[in-house]
Amino acid sequence: MVRRLAGRLLLLAALVVVSSACRVDATVTVEVSEDGSGTVAVGLELDAAAVDALGGFDDRVRVDDLEAAGWEVIGPTTDGWGVGRMSAAKRFASPGRLAGVLAEVAGPTAFRDVSLVRERSFARTTWRLTGIVNVSEGLDLLADPALSEILAGLPFARTEAELALLAGCGEAPCDVSDSFSLLLVAAMPTTRTDDGSDADEVVGRWTVTLGDRAPTLFHATGVLEDQVPRTWLNISVMAAGLFVLVVVFQALRLLRTRRRTRAGAQRRAPVARRSAEIVEEHPDPARAPRRELRLVALGGIGVIWDAGGDPEGLLVPFVREQGGVVDPREVADRYRAASLGQMSSEDFWESVGVSGSVEALDAAYLSRVRMRADVLPFLDRMEQRSMPVACLTNAVLAWSELLRRRFALEGRIEPWVASGGVGARKPSQAMFEALRRMSGVAFGDMLLIDSDPSTLEAARGLGMSTVLLRGTALVPADFGHPVIDGFGDLFRASQA
Repeated sequence: MVRRLAGRLLLLAALVVVSSACRVDATVTVEVSEDGSGTVAVGLELDAAAVDALGGFDDRVRVDDLEAAGWEVIGPTTDGWGVGRMSAAKRFASPGRLAGVLAEVAGPTAFRDVSLVRERSFARTTWRLTGIVNVSEGLDLLADPALSEILAGLPFARTEAELALLAGCGEAPCDVSDSFSLLLVAAMPTTRTDDGSDADEVVGRWTVTLGDRAPTLFHATGVLEDQVPRTWLNISVMAAGLFVLVVVFQALRLLRTRRRTRAGAQRRAPVARRSAEIVEEHPDPARAPRRELRLVALGGIGVIWDAGGDPEGLLVPFVREQGGVVDPREVADRYRAASLGQMSSEDFWESVGVSGSVEALDAAYLSRVRMRADVLPFLDRMEQRSMPVACLTNAVLAWSELLRRRFALEGRIEPWVASGGVGARKPSQAMFEALRRMSGVAFGDMLLIDSDPSTLEAARGLGMSTVLLRGTALVPADFGHPVIDGFGDLFRASQA
């Protein structure tokens, strides 16, 4: 496709006019996004002499095949100085698709061993792009085998001697490939600075000339630092400092109280011995904080949605059925980004290689989700008792809203806190804080029913009451949370 544009046609023009010092330059730019998708862009420029030799540029290049292959084409155009330009760009939805798009630029051998991989550590994601540019085949690299066969083995319809004569070499040796150069540019994702501006862009540049005997290795790295862990780290440091101050203050206060008690006891000792009375002080119950159940919060997977047909568990087989990526880890990574609100559902389907109408894909996928049979009876009982019910779930925001409408849960479960709308996932404290603010209920007055022990532990640390809705996993004998097998167990426990 672009091989035809970047190579055979324009290089033939270079051969025809090389004696007039013509230049044909190509720039291939690989721009990688934070999620591993990106764009390959090809820009071509012919100097005025080359355009003149071609007899014009604007109407000499056909782009129908490029557009049919998914390339977005601009041009061809000629400016006031007679310089001809055109460009074409094509997106790749996942790291594994990059090599295939590059193969369309100049054939499968020009860009070899292309790899775009991600390395993860705490609060940091590193993208590494590596590969080889090999243009040692010279003009043969840009030849079309089918066309060569039609032209009796002469891909440019001329012998080497005729090409040399057209190039103006005469008897003196010359290399017509020198009129064509390729610039490879790699733009890697980087972290934004604290003031919101982009950090120094990580860009690699490599220039090769058609016919270079030695292959050119290219390597570029981009580092992303997660902002949320950094923010919570700062908050944790501040919280730790406040905690130390509180502990020191309470220790001093306790020490002063003990000293006063000891001195008072020494003064009251004779009286106590004479009366032989022991005075026992009881705390005032009115001063103890009162807890009142004002909100029941439900988890999503395994609580509202059937654990055997939850959205996450259905995702990998659905993507495979639609011809998308087959690596479950890659699908899980893309889903996690979408559930954090970092990409829309349309971007998600594209990133896992599934094409089609986003509305149709969302509907087909979510049609497989089932709600637990005891959810609606539970909601009826809660409405009878005037007890509000909320949801706290890790989910893509658009999918969560579609499921609410499909099962008529709007108005029955409020608020509905989805990770895609918060930008954090359970058991992050940000999710619980969003629930507290949206409901207006203190943590001590909430009951959380969830199927994930780590989420329950985090909730209990904030002062919430917790209950585990048991799934297929075994629960240890010393498990520290009440355990139920269904919502009916809640009412049987209260009646007992």
